[in-house]
Amino acid sequence: MKRPTGWLLLLALALPAMAISEEKLAPPPDGMSRQEPELRAELLAKQFTTLSSEIGARLLQLPFREGAFFKAGERLGLFDCTVQQAKLERAQAIVQAETDKAALLGRLDRLNVTSKLELTNAKAETAKAQAELAIIRAELKGCELLAPFPGQVVRLEVQEHQYVKPGQVVMEIHNPSTLELVVHIPSRWMQHYHKDDRFLLRVDETGKSYPAKILAFGAKIDAVNQLVKMTGAIVGTFPELSPGMSGQVLLNFSR
Repeated sequence: MKRPTGWLLLLALALPAMAISEEKLAPPPDGMSRQEPELRAELLAKQFTTLSSEIGARLLQLPFREGAFFKAGERLGLFDCTVQQAKLERAQAIVQAETDKAALLGRLDRLNVTSKLELTNAKAETAKAQAELAIIRAELKGCELLAPFPGQVVRLEVQEHQYVKPGQVVMEIHNPSTLELVVHIPSRWMQHYHKDDRFLLRVDETGKSYPAKILAFGAKIDAVNQLVKMTGAIVGTFPELSPGMSGQVLLNFSR
């Protein structure tokens, strides 16, 4: 009978160690299998919005192209506000005239050579003119689109020199520096996972796994599919990641 070869002997010695290693692994929570169903998620920008025109005017400038990055407060669009500027100058002139008239009637009232009604009407007209001026100044703020946060232009809906109506969408923007994800998990798993628990997201486009944490669970469970929405966030900064990428969520049983 042949003696065991060296590699068989090494294998026999390694088997106990392999079994111990398996015993050290934390078992999945009750009612759950280590063979999880594949959970898919898409990366989303935490900050995103649609910018629309507040006034009806011709668009003079769109300095940022699609995909370009900008800082908070930078001008993303400029409208032709020639008409609004003329309205402002007229309103300022009316306010000055009504203010002077009210002041004159005030002096005459102290001399008892005018009626109280005239003075009251003059003050009312002054207040009305000031309100009209405030409205026009508010409209003038809509002559430019300012970035509400640092970010990136996702899509332009109009072109330079195009007339834009009030409320018309000009562009979509987002901030890709903070990424979140949404995944739907079986509702029975909610008792096993909690806010700030860590997990991994294996992104298809990069082939790598990235650390993430649970932010919150949805307030309502889908009674038909027995699923609940779970929101998470990527932990850390990874320049290669961008909104729209997707991948598989890998939950960790041995937290």
